Amino acid sequence: MTSQNKVKRLLAPEDELDWLGNVLIRSDLNVPISNGNVLDNFRIKKSIEYIEDLQNISTSITFTSHLGRPAGFENSLSLKPISDEMSKLLNQDVVFIKNNLDKEIINILKTKKKGIFLLENLRFNEGEINNDEKFAKGVAKPFDTYILDAFGACHREHASIVKIGNHLNSFQGPLMSKEIEELDKVLNVSNEDFTIILGGAKVSDKLALIKNLLPRVNSLLIGGGMCFTFLKALGHNIGNSLCEEEFIESAKEILDSTDGKKITLPVDFGVTKAIESHARNNIELSQFSDDDIGVDIGKETIKKFQEILSKSKTIFWNGPMGVFEVDEFSHGTKEITNAIAEMEAYSIVGGGDSVNAINKFSSTDKFNHVSTGGGASLEYLEGKSLPGVNIYNQLII
Repeated sequence: MTSQNKVKRLLAPEDELDWLGNVLIRSDLNVPISNGNVLDNFRIKKSIEYIEDLQNISTSITFTSHLGRPAGFENSLSLKPISDEMSKLLNQDVVFIKNNLDKEIINILKTKKKGIFLLENLRFNEGEINNDEKFAKGVAKPFDTYILDAFGACHREHASIVKIGNHLNSFQGPLMSKEIEELDKVLNVSNEDFTIILGGAKVSDKLALIKNLLPRVNSLLIGGGMCFTFLKALGHNIGNSLCEEEFIESAKEILDSTDGKKITLPVDFGVTKAIESHARNNIELSQFSDDDIGVDIGKETIKKFQEILSKSKTIFWNGPMGVFEVDEFSHGTKEITNAIAEMEAYSIVGGGDSVNAINKFSSTDKFNHVSTGGGASLEYLEGKSLPGVNIYNQLII
C-alpha cells in the first residue's frame, strides 16, 4: 500500500525493530452488549489477532475505543464488559482503566509487566467527537506509540482518528491495512466475473455505492427492504412494504441507465400482514395486496440469485435478504449465506447485519474476508476519502 503525504514515521527495518514502549491502539470495539454481556465478539477477536507478536516488541499495550453514542457517562455504554471479554479470549487479565485522561495512567501501566489495558469509552469525553486538540494530547501523554486500527470508525473526523497520532510515533494497524486491501479488490476487480449482492432496509444507505460500483460489475442482485423502492420505481404494486418514496426517482435513474440491465430484482416474496405476528405467506410479485409487507425473498428469487452467484469469481455481499431476525422470515438470508459460503468464488462481506447473518447461519471462516466496518466500508466503496485511511505507514509485525 502506498502511504500518503501525511506519513508521520517510517517503520524501522526488521533487523532494527526496537521496543515500541507503551503502545496505545485505537480499535473498533463498538459491539452489542446486553446486561453486561458481549453479544457478538467478532470485532474484538479481529482486534486482538496480532497482540502476541506486539507484546514481543512493546512494554505495554493499551486499547481504546468508542461504544455507542453516549451523552456523557452512561454505565450501559462502559467498556468494562469488553475488557472482561478480551480477558477470556486472550486467556490473560486485561486491566480496565475507568477513564482515559487520568494523570495516573502512566503509573498504572507500570503495575503490570507486558500488561494489556483498556481505557474507558472515548466518547464519554466530548473532546473525542469535537476533535479537540487538548483532549488528543491528554490521551496521548502516557504513551510512546500509537496504532490506528479502527477501520469501522475511520470515516469519523474524531480526535482518536486524526489527532492523537500527531503526538506519538504512529502507525496504521494490521487490521486496518487488511480491510483496505480487501475493499480495494472490490474496487479493482474485473467486472466479467464480479457480482454484488445487496440487501438491508434502506436504499438511501447504498445509492452512492451502487452508482460507484455498478459500472464495475457483471451483476448486481438486490434483495431486502431496499428492493421495494426499485420495484416501485418500475411501477409494481409493493403493498405496504418498506419504500423510501423520496428515492424512487434516483432508483429509476439507475434502472434506466446503461448499466441498469445488470440489476436483478426479486420475483417472489415472503409477506406478512404484521411483522410481529410472524405469519408468512409466499406470493409472486404480481400478487401483492395493499396490506402485504414484504419480509423475505421467495424460492424462485433464491434460485435465480444462486445461479448468478455460482458463475462469479468474486462476490461482494452487504445486507440481509429479509427480516432474518425472525425465523419465519429468515429463509432467503439463510439460503444466500450458505450458498456464498460453499462457493469457490472469492467472497468479501461488507460488515453490519451481514456478519450477524453469518454468525446465525454459517461461520465467518467460510468467507475470504468479513469486514469489521459498517458505514466505513460503504463510504470507502462509494469512493470517498476517509479521514483515517492511509495517514500513517503500515505496522508490519
